[in-house]
Amino acid sequence: MIDLKVFEKFETEKNMLPFSSSKIKTWKNNPAQFLLTYIYGYPRTTNHAIERGNAVEFGLEHLFTKDANVEECIDKAKTYYKSATALLDGEDKQYDMIEPMVRQCFNVFVQDEWFMSFQSFQGRIDTNILGVPFYGFTDFVFEDDINSITIVDLKTKQKFMPTHDDILQMAIYGKAMKEKFMEKNIKVKLLICTPKRCEFIDYLPNPKYLKEIEMQLESCANFFDACNEIDDMKKIIVPKIDDWTWNNKELLEQRHEIWGI
Repeated sequence: MIDLKVFEKFETEKNMLPFSSSKIKTWKNNPAQFLLTYIYGYPRTTNHAIERGNAVEFGLEHLFTKDANVEECIDKAKTYYKSATALLDGEDKQYDMIEPMVRQCFNVFVQDEWFMSFQSFQGRIDTNILGVPFYGFTDFVFEDDINSITIVDLKTKQKFMPTHDDILQMAIYGKAMKEKFMEKNIKVKLLICTPKRCEFIDYLPNPKYLKEIEMQLESCANFFDACNEIDDMKKIIVPKIDDWTWNNKELLEQRHEIWGI
């Protein structure tokens, strides 16, 4: 178990607790950006690809909550996307993907009559790992019958390939749902959608995924424990400046303010 006080030893701009799959992913993949967001309090940046995914999700939500047809779902998605990206810089290469993605996902859901068992969209779930609270929001939840619940997490991508981070997120969500519905069979599925392909991938629970998350949490806790003051953190963690994730004007400005590079 991790002593939660270690995450409360500094007065950070944002509360360190609870954790989320996104937060532990950032710690694992880019500790410098973890510091920018969760220690120094810089706002999280968005981009066209992130908002493309959000747009497709909100378009499909229209199917389940408004009984909308595919054209209405596409219109909803495009309207959301235009609003969300209105102030973003850079070339927009994502807009034209929205229609085929929504259309494909719509067909997948309709042909198998998923709408008949729809329960919730973006519902909050909570759990804890090594005593550390976690929360998240499930994209779509379906109650197949009185004994079975299915979580569907939608991922829009340019290539049909789930990532290891997708799997770790599903491990957290599966754990949370099993704790919430102890008497029911919990199934977790990824719905991977590209402009040309849309298919389900079943998540197969494996203790090694939660073990990896535990190790990342312990690493983060040990880092906090080793630092005597906040400025120690930026001396220990140095940005990897050639990482593609820095390809963002706001992030570059934030990085320069903290590390001068």
